[in-house]
Amino acid sequence: MNVTKLATRRTSGFSDPQPTTLAVKVYEQLRRDIRSGALAPGQPLRTEWLKAHYSTGVSPLREALARLAAESFVTAQGKQGFRVAEISEADFDELVDIRRALEAGALEAAIANGDDDWEAEITATYHKLIKAASPAQGVDPAAEEERELRHRRFHEALIAACGSRWQLRFLENLTSHLERYRRIMRPASKVSGGFVKAVADEHRELMERTIQRDVKGALSVLDAHRLRTYSAIKNQFANADET
Repeated sequence: MNVTKLATRRTSGFSDPQPTTLAVKVYEQLRRDIRSGALAPGQPLRTEWLKAHYSTGVSPLREALARLAAESFVTAQGKQGFRVAEISEADFDELVDIRRALEAGALEAAIANGDDDWEAEITATYHKLIKAASPAQGVDPAAEEERELRHRRFHEALIAACGSRWQLRFLENLTSHLERYRRIMRPASKVSGGFVKAVADEHRELMERTIQRDVKGALSVLDAHRLRTYSAIKNQFANADET
């Protein structure tokens, strides 16, 4: 089995092996809008509004909301219906701690198991990432979504050879939640060009050290890279507390 395909394979996220086409579409649209912050934390998800906004019916909507609830992107409140999941600094800290541990273990395993195809996928996704618009350029939502996708696929490629589909699945969900925090808190609006350059340099070094099978170096760069963004988001929480 080519382990690289574990991370690059796109799935609908549904546990039902045959969800309706409309349910998949609504699920993906809702998930995108929650991750981007277009649907704000705590926002009520009224059935009539959702039907009109996403041009869908009740059944596909229920399927999509049930899956999003299972992924903790929405919460059900009895007869009051669904709401977009809230965010909090404590929840953010917990997500960070879990991902740091899981991602480090996955990268170490991938370096031990990876083959030539795995290395080629890392190189290819890195090349696509550096061609994407920088977050400091004030790109439009579509370009921002594309940059997010390329960034996520690069990091998925790094750990694709870890050998555990469950680890990859958990990390995908953790990453989606942390991307949501970053996009809602918008630390990119507060960072300098030096910050953006440092992140780009870390991507390059992370690619090189991983392909060179430098476990210690790759893990060190990965942790520094993630902590740079985590710290920027934490600063946004601190700024919000002061206002």
